Amino acid sequence: MTSPTSLGPRHSGHSRGPAHWPLRLLLMAMALAVLALPFYAASEYYHYQKYMTPQAGLSAEHIDSAQAAAWTKSAKGLPATGAPVVLTYHDISPHSSSPYVVTPKAFDAQLAALEQAGYRTLTADEFATYLRGGVAPPRSVLITFDDGTNGLWVYGDRILARHHMHATSFLITGRVDHDRPYYLTWNEIKRMAGSGRWDFQDHTQDSHRRAPVDAAGHVGSMLANRLWLPEQNRLETVAEYHARVEKDITGSISDITRHGLPKPLLFAFPFSEATDRSNVTDTDLTAQKLLEKHFLATMTDVSSRPLTASRRAGAAHTVQRLEVVKTTTADELLREVAAWLQVPPNADDPLSTPKLWVKSDRTQVTTLDTFTGGGTHPAKARYAAADYRPKNSLDWTGYEATATIGNLGNGTNQGALTVRTDSLEPVTVSVSQGTMSMQVNNKQVRSETIPIREEHTLKVMVSGSITTATVDGDTKLTWTSKLTGADLTGGVGIRVGTNRGGVEWPAIESLRITQMEREGGTARPQDGANQLAVSDATLLDPAATWLSAPGVEAPLRVSHSGIEPRTGRNLSVYGAFQPDTTGAWTDYTVSGTVDRLLTSGVSGAIWVRVGSPLAISVQVSRDRLQVFSGDADEQDLVGTRVLTPASSHKVTVAVSDGSTVITVDETTQMHLLAKGEVGGVAFSAYRDLTRRTWPELIEASVASGV
Repeated sequence: MTSPTSLGPRHSGHSRGPAHWPLRLLLMAMALAVLALPFYAASEYYHYQKYMTPQAGLSAEHIDSAQAAAWTKSAKGLPATGAPVVLTYHDISPHSSSPYVVTPKAFDAQLAALEQAGYRTLTADEFATYLRGGVAPPRSVLITFDDGTNGLWVYGDRILARHHMHATSFLITGRVDHDRPYYLTWNEIKRMAGSGRWDFQDHTQDSHRRAPVDAAGHVGSMLANRLWLPEQNRLETVAEYHARVEKDITGSISDITRHGLPKPLLFAFPFSEATDRSNVTDTDLTAQKLLEKHFLATMTDVSSRPLTASRRAGAAHTVQRLEVVKTTTADELLREVAAWLQVPPNADDPLSTPKLWVKSDRTQVTTLDTFTGGGTHPAKARYAAADYRPKNSLDWTGYEATATIGNLGNGTNQGALTVRTDSLEPVTVSVSQGTMSMQVNNKQVRSETIPIREEHTLKVMVSGSITTATVDGDTKLTWTSKLTGADLTGGVGIRVGTNRGGVEWPAIESLRITQMEREGGTARPQDGANQLAVSDATLLDPAATWLSAPGVEAPLRVSHSGIEPRTGRNLSVYGAFQPDTTGAWTDYTVSGTVDRLLTSGVSGAIWVRVGSPLAISVQVSRDRLQVFSGDADEQDLVGTRVLTPASSHKVTVAVSDGSTVITVDETTQMHLLAKGEVGGVAFSAYRDLTRRTWPELIEASVASGV
């Protein structure tokens, strides 16, 4: 009989040791995971669909050739480069009854019109570079949308793609992912940002609301106003107001950046109220001042002092936008955009175009009879004022205004010219029968007697910080401001007045505005001791300084092999080579090959005489040469040539006192006369889509002599 102990070895393989249970648990977990996977996937898909609305399909584009030709013709005579115009949209929907919502069809037609008229669209970074003082871009608009609504993704995105355009959305970040489907989701925003067609900027976190601002229950923007605290029967203190606004703004910035988006540079005021309708009376304590700590500029659609995009607006950190509504047609949009462009200070007879004048209360002038001596005058009025093209003259400097002022016979009336309108220091020069006086910011600073006459010729000259006025070519008054730059730029206004009722009003019989001749030379004083000799310059030195605006490093990657943009979000990039030490350059030759011109929408340019009023930009694409001339604010197209299509073109520009000679691919293409303008060199690059490869400047060099 077998001993019980002899069974042990036969069953030793079936022993359940301590390692057995973990294995069983692992297998059970894997089985449960396999069973749960379909449910997890379904849940994820549900949430993805919940936060990712399907996009609407594009309708067929119907633009006849006559319409396209008309849109192209509408841009004839407009500057090739200049201050951009900022457009405001709110939403896109085929079904909304709101007057602020455009249909997909209308938006499509508007972009088609802008495209045919030669407008580019800017990214937020490009617009910021301009505001910081960078060169004016090619004819452009900045398309903006307020609130961050779902229609941008569902309808707008594909329309932008069709026209190779870009837009900027101002987000109310506290409403993203909420109130579906009206507002965007972060999933949709991520897709939009990834397309390269969209930027996202700030429109508050949760202050896009109205709330009581006094005991009577009147409501106003939460951002622009101190709120009424009913439980305490008082207004917020200034400190409480500041703390509330600061918390909201830092929260909205955090919302944007923690979702992987760049820190916003621009802010759009809720309801476009800015600080015009605010109970915060101290200008140093307003929302505008609080916002300037965080943003380069604020945006508004309504302002008592509208500053369209310009150097002046950049200095003031606030920009007026052109609002597009449901009833805006494509033709109307082109007319309105053109009417907002900055123009040079030239007008032979501005009194003949009343529609270009605006009264001091910002209403449109219908007739100038009050100023020119025709018609009747208001019975109780003693004074009238109007400004010429206030939206288009914000950057005016270097001009003179000449007026003949008559009907000064009784000695108690006066006519006047105001220059530097809408600047921080407008200057008004008035003449009566025997006196001329100068006012700065409505305070008299100069006065002089003049020969008694019933008619005088008044000339006021504006140059830099100096304002000079003469009467009848003789008596002179001068004012030199302590301010500089864009704080002083502005246009021309006319003023007439009487000191008592029943006397004849003066008459401004003629007016002419003339741009002073732009002389050669540098745009700013140059310290000869700090000048870099042309012979010592190395364009492909990685340590060299390239600036896109004064004090702003250009987003360029410079190596011994070439120069190329290093930003993925821009559609254009500009950089000047050491502008502070090259402003006196002349008699030199710069050359380089613009490479990677892989599509017709990509181009690169070599600039010469940078810093002068007549800088030259030599721009090449695959099959075209375009040459522009002008300063940093405005350039005109001065010539174009067809090139043999190629992915690279060698460009050589010889600069002398009397000429600029441009050579492309070893063949002289253009010869331009010069007036001794001096200045350095720059490189710029352009593309129509952010997914395009940037061009590169290779084999770049500069040498003395031509």
